[in-house]
Amino acid sequence: MKWIGYLFSSIWRLWFLIVFMLVFIAFMPLLFFFTAIVKNHIIVAHLTRYWSKLTVWLSFLFPVVEWEETLDKRGNYIFCPNHVSTLDIPLILAVLPVPLQYIGKAELAKLPLFGYFYKNNSVIVNRENRRDSYAAFLKAGERLKQGLSMCIFPEGGIPKADILLKKFKNGPFRLAIEQDITVIPITLADNKKLFPQEYFKGRPGFVRIKVHKAIHTKDLKQKTIENLNTRVYNTIFEQLKNYEK
Repeated sequence: MKWIGYLFSSIWRLWFLIVFMLVFIAFMPLLFFFTAIVKNHIIVAHLTRYWSKLTVWLSFLFPVVEWEETLDKRGNYIFCPNHVSTLDIPLILAVLPVPLQYIGKAELAKLPLFGYFYKNNSVIVNRENRRDSYAAFLKAGERLKQGLSMCIFPEGGIPKADILLKKFKNGPFRLAIEQDITVIPITLADNKKLFPQEYFKGRPGFVRIKVHKAIHTKDLKQKTIENLNTRVYNTIFEQLKNYEK
């Protein structure tokens, strides 16, 4: 009877895509106005957040967010989540109450229409090119100074399904120390199960997210990139292990 589950998952994932595109089309006039005419990254970030909220809710995905501490909506941060699914991006946008942008892969900028807004409202990077990666982090630093927060997946991509948490890259933590920006780890518990890489799997449901206590770079005993990397990694790793119990 597996085919019934595969059929249900395929229909639901198609519904998710339809909702995503319809909401995108509805928001497109405002997105275009604040991207191409007025050029206001903060307003675009807020629009993208509501686009994501509608997509998540209308797809029958219900975030259950656990906050270790209250987030200052006037602050700006570097958020570092584990990366397990393509659902991660809209889900994080939907639950975080601050304007933010992603550092994301350059391939998405090639998509028709969507790629235009993605390219102009994200920091895109070709991770195969070291010079391009460095330029991307400089650009991310500029966006932080403009009042935006950045969301960076320190794993650098979605790992294989059997990997709990891939080794973190140093880029986000170097940026945090250089810019003296607070880092907030985020643990995503259920996206791998609800929205896996395999198209014929997945389902709606409740999605657990834990937004951990902020790590202030100035409070680190050893203010090194490696120390910050290890602290964020251990925070997420231990939480993932707790979710598995």
